[in-house]
Amino acid sequence: MKLWRNVIAVSLSVCLLLTACTSERPPEANQAQPEPPEEKGQTLTVINPASSESLRAEATVPSEDKNNQYQIQTRLTDFQLLSTTTGLAWGRTQSELRLYLTRDNGQTWTNISPAASVQFPSTPRFGKDIFFIDPMHGWIVLNASGLDDAIVLRTDDGGVAWKVSSFPGADQVEGIYFSNESAGWILASKTSETGSIERVLYATDDGGATFDPIMGVPDPNSFTLERPASADLGKGTPVSMAFIDRFRGLVSEIEAGQPALYATGNGGETWAKKKGFFDPSKFKTCERFSIGNVSLFEDGSSAWVPVGCTRDEATKFNGYFTQDAGATWTLVPFNLSWQTGFNEELTPTFLTRNEGWTIMGSTVYYTSDQGNHWTPLPRSPKLVDIMADYPEVVKLQFFSSRVGWLLVAKEDQKRSLLLQTRDGGTSWHVL
Repeated sequence: MKLWRNVIAVSLSVCLLLTACTSERPPEANQAQPEPPEEKGQTLTVINPASSESLRAEATVPSEDKNNQYQIQTRLTDFQLLSTTTGLAWGRTQSELRLYLTRDNGQTWTNISPAASVQFPSTPRFGKDIFFIDPMHGWIVLNASGLDDAIVLRTDDGGVAWKVSSFPGADQVEGIYFSNESAGWILASKTSETGSIERVLYATDDGGATFDPIMGVPDPNSFTLERPASADLGKGTPVSMAFIDRFRGLVSEIEAGQPALYATGNGGETWAKKKGFFDPSKFKTCERFSIGNVSLFEDGSSAWVPVGCTRDEATKFNGYFTQDAGATWTLVPFNLSWQTGFNEELTPTFLTRNEGWTIMGSTVYYTSDQGNHWTPLPRSPKLVDIMADYPEVVKLQFFSSRVGWLLVAKEDQKRSLLLQTRDGGTSWHVL
C-alpha cells in the first residue's frame, strides 16, 4: 500500500511541478477566448506566468507588453484579498481549477492554476479547501477520486510550480489554516466502520511537505495515538477553523442545532468547548441558528464570529467579539433588518473589531462602532445596475478602510462579476 501511495505521489509530483503556463496554453495576443457558454462571466486580462524570481518582486503596475497579454471570459466563484492591490480569484471549468492572481488592482491577472490533469470534484472555498498567507505561499487540498489519501498541493513561488503531499484516512476535508509559511493545520473527517464520524486534525511544521495526525485516529492499524477525552471537537458540523498562533486555535460549528465554539491552547492536540459562548435564552424566537467563520484581526488578540437567527424564512445576524484571544466573548446585537431571498445568509464583514460593512439590496451599510449602528452609504448607480442583473452576493471583503472587493452572481445562468471599491464602499467598478 505504501509503495502504491509513493507511486501516486511521484506521478502527481512530476505533473504538478510543471509551471502554471503548462495547464492552459495562452492564445494569441489580444484575442478574447470565451469558455463554454454555461460558464461565462468576468472578462480578465491575463499575462503569461513569469519566473519565480520575477514574481517575488512586487509588481505595482500592469505589464506594458501587449504581446504577453490575452483575454478570457470565466466564471469566478470565490476570491481572497491579500493586500490593497493584490488578490486571488478562482473558479472551476470542466473539473479544472482556474486560479488567478492580480497585483495591480485587477488590471492584469496571472494564471497560477495547477496542472489541468488535476481534477477538482468541487470548487475550493477559502479556509476550507484553499489557503494563501501571501501571494507566494498557498495550499490547496482535495480528495482525489478513487484514492484513500487526501492530496495537498502547495506553492512557495506564487504558483509557478505546485508540489504535492498527501495524508491518509480522510473522507472529507473540513478546513485548512496556516499561521505562517511553515505552520499549518487541516481538519478532516472519517467515517468509522461503525458508521460514526471521527474528526482528525493534521499538522505540519514544514510548510505542508508532511502532515502528521495530532488529534483523532483515522486508522487504528496505522497510528498509535492517545486520544484524551478532552481532545474531541464535539459531534457537530464544523464551519471554520483559525489559529491565532502556533498554539491557540478556534473552531466554530453547529452542535445539536446550536452555535458552538471550541478552543485549543496546545496547537490542536486537545480542545475544549467554550462554556457560555452561546446563550439560547437570548434568542427565544429563533427557529434555527447558524454560525459563520471565525475572523481574526491584525492586532493578534481580537476576533469575531457571526451568529444567525432564522424565523419565518428570514435571517438576522449578530456578532460575538473577543479582545483576549478567545478567552471571553461579548455578544453585540446588530441593528440590521431581517434578510430574505438570495442573500439571506450573507454575514457582515469586519476589518477591525469596530469597522464593518454589509449589503442589503443594492445598498452598502457601514459601521464604526462594532455593529451597534449602521449607516447606509450613498447608493452607487453602477452597483444598483449590476445587482439588478446579478442579485446574489457571493462574498464581500475589505482589506483597508477604503479598498474592498465584492463578488456577485447570477446563479441560474452561471455568471459572476467581481467588483472593487476604493472609497470605502461608496462607488464600485468591475475589475
